[in-house]
Amino acid sequence: MAAGAVAVATAPVPFPSLEWFRRLADLMNANRARQEQLGYVDCTAQFTVAGARPFAVQVTFEEFAVTDVRLVDDEARADFVLEAPLAAWRTMIESIRRGGGRPALDQTLNRLSHFDSPIRVRSDDVLRKDLYFRYNQSLQEFVNASAAFETVFPD
Repeated sequence: MAAGAVAVATAPVPFPSLEWFRRLADLMNANRARQEQLGYVDCTAQFTVAGARPFAVQVTFEEFAVTDVRLVDDEARADFVLEAPLAAWRTMIESIRRGGGRPALDQTLNRLSHFDSPIRVRSDDVLRKDLYFRYNQSLQEFVNASAAFETVFPD
């Protein structure tokens, strides 16, 4: 495998799951050169799938890597929370897959959160919430890595 190349997973990974976010973290950490082009990221982002049985995972970014991925049941550590129903996450992830790692323009994190719908960005601290906007492109690249493996969704 060439330097900087990222192995493509062969087994499908369910979404939402801790494994899915850990796979993204592994891909980000394996592609440091891309992260250096975008700039450092220092935040803890919470990705929440809203619904009857909500799912929440926090991802800690430090400089050019992910240092922690964990399931959570509270938002205490998160700088900000990205929350959307499963259907919105699924549509974006499928768009990323179809685009070979690039979503359609109307399926980017920036566009989907712009009017706080369908992705809602929230934080108790306005300065910590601003980290989402500061690191948006790096967060998009983090999610775009899902094109490297097959994602399966609950029925």
